[in-house]
Amino acid sequence: MLETLKIKNIAVIDQAEVPFKAGLNILSGETGAGKSIVIEAISLLLGSRASAELIRNGSDEAVIEGLFDISEIPWVKTRLAAQGIDAETSELLIKRVVNRSGKHRIHINGELATLSILQNVCEGLVDLCGQHEHQSLIKPHTQLELLDRYGSLSEQAKAVAASFVKVRALEKELLALETEESERVKRMDYLNFQIKELNEASLISGEDEKLHAEKQLLQSGETRVQSAESIREALEEEESGALNGLRSALLKARSLSQLDERVDELRDGLERAIAEAEEVSLGLNRYLGSVDLDPERLQMVQDRLSLISDLKRKYGGSVAAILENQRKLSQELISIGKSEEKMGALRVQLKETQTELSKLGKKLSVARKKVAELLAQSVTGELKDLKMGGAKFSVQIQSKENLAEWTAAGADVIQFAVQTNVGEESKPLGKIASGGELSRLMLAIRRVIADRGGIGVYLFDEIDAGIGGQTAFQVGKKLKSVAAYNQVICITHLPQVASFADHHLVVRKGTSGKRTLTEIAELGLKERKEELARMLGGPELTKKSLENAAELMDLAK
Repeated sequence: MLETLKIKNIAVIDQAEVPFKAGLNILSGETGAGKSIVIEAISLLLGSRASAELIRNGSDEAVIEGLFDISEIPWVKTRLAAQGIDAETSELLIKRVVNRSGKHRIHINGELATLSILQNVCEGLVDLCGQHEHQSLIKPHTQLELLDRYGSLSEQAKAVAASFVKVRALEKELLALETEESERVKRMDYLNFQIKELNEASLISGEDEKLHAEKQLLQSGETRVQSAESIREALEEEESGALNGLRSALLKARSLSQLDERVDELRDGLERAIAEAEEVSLGLNRYLGSVDLDPERLQMVQDRLSLISDLKRKYGGSVAAILENQRKLSQELISIGKSEEKMGALRVQLKETQTELSKLGKKLSVARKKVAELLAQSVTGELKDLKMGGAKFSVQIQSKENLAEWTAAGADVIQFAVQTNVGEESKPLGKIASGGELSRLMLAIRRVIADRGGIGVYLFDEIDAGIGGQTAFQVGKKLKSVAAYNQVICITHLPQVASFADHHLVVRKGTSGKRTLTEIAELGLKERKEELARMLGGPELTKKSLENAAELMDLAK
């Protein structure tokens, strides 16, 4: 419910704080006193566009604040949380600042917000019934929601919506796969080519390093042979070789050791040197025998390294990276190869889900058509009490056969229509010219579904247009009935309607100095009686008008 409305610097209102309570809240006042400003203020709280023309002359900005109790409507908290706004409280505080410069500001529970966020949070919070932009009754989705609520079909409708969402998701997934089919075939061909190229290469981890080492050896073969030959010649040359020199020296050392035993150690050293040199000579011979001077092998190594270099450029900077890429390509090929299998499974799943949706939707359509007749009869009956005796309310339902044309609401396209006078054709609610007729129709609908949940706050404007007497009393009675389940705010000129108020507010216009001012006052029992007397008999209060007011209040009770 709306607990408090604060208005500052809007039109002729300097500053006002309007308290609202549970039940039926009545706003009355003379024509032109400023009751429409209250409507405008609440509209701004709900997300209507602001205009600097609303700002009171002499002021730079106008401020509107509304405090709502949302403890009974958890969906508002869900919306707040989705927008990152504090949702741990049972209250919703909306503040709008309208600046003459055009720099308007919106705050929701203390957080800055955009107009679209405000509209999203507040949709369905208050229903403005009259010639205002928040006439939710003329919106098809609201009409369908009302019909489902009246017939206790909300759970069936949710099941249809869930099945519809599932069908659309499967259709989207399947379409994406089918759209990519040609690309998939191209990708498979390319993957097969790449994998074949890598398989034929038969790479081994670390192979390139070994080949580089082998290539270096093969390329240096002749140089190594020449060097080894030079070493062998230096050792084994007959005339100047190191071995011959060592052997000659050993003979002389042996002769000398026979003369002087101190030379024995030198002799032994020469013997060891000769043995080492002979071992080196044998090693050189073995080395020369092992040196590979095969140019074909060198060419093979060079070709292999060239292939590996080309593969590195294509698939990675190392043999390890190429092998890892080969593994991934094989996995991708397997995965793509399963796409056809996946598409087949999706087609089966989609068909099953479409069958389920069709079954649920048709069942819901049958139920809606039955409920539509009951709702039409009930609302038409209510309209007879509201001076619309010639009116006939109907619920027109068109069910689409083609599943592709369905929406989350199912197969049905719904339209509330009304024949306002006998002999006229039924017209959609949005084409009813009279705001008063639309308001009374809203009242009739709300009357028959008042105890079935829905929007918490209903604001009726011009509900009493063109009626009076006993009809007005019936309007008040029905408003009171709706207010048993919802907070109702009603602007009225009729004392018969006002007599049912649980909480009565009056809008008065006066002057202060050279300025026109409007005030909104809460009425006690005595003031209520005086206001009803004014509404009955004019500005001059008489004993008779006061007695009539008291009698009207007693009758309303």
